[in-house]
Amino acid sequence: MVTIYVRDWPRLLGWYQEKLGFAAAYVEDDHRFAVLGLPSGGPVLHLVGDHSRESGSRNRCVPNLVADDFDTTLAELRERDVEVREVIDDAGEGYRLARIADPEGNELNVYVTAGPISAS
Repeated sequence: MVTIYVRDWPRLLGWYQEKLGFAAAYVEDDHRFAVLGLPSGGPVLHLVGDHSRESGSRNRCVPNLVADDFDTTLAELRERDVEVREVIDDAGEGYRLARIADPEGNELNVYVTAGPISAS
């Protein structure tokens, strides 16, 4: 699991659900804490409210989300007004990766591999 700390917890909880399709498995409104998962299963994301975070600060850990269909996933994210900061197509290494960001600037990666990634 990965934890992302956010200032505006109610807003970001809605954003992760509406824009990225996470489902709430457990929510504690009083403590500004949620366990979010993807419909396909796998690792979960903890979203934790933290008013002490400075505006513009972001998490140092960047969660990676696997996409079954990279191009379709990016098109859907853009339709939902998700900020796509960069797209990397690295055929030599066998992957494609898009860096996206939530409204507070926390980054996440969406990626797909074409097979085993070389160790070079």
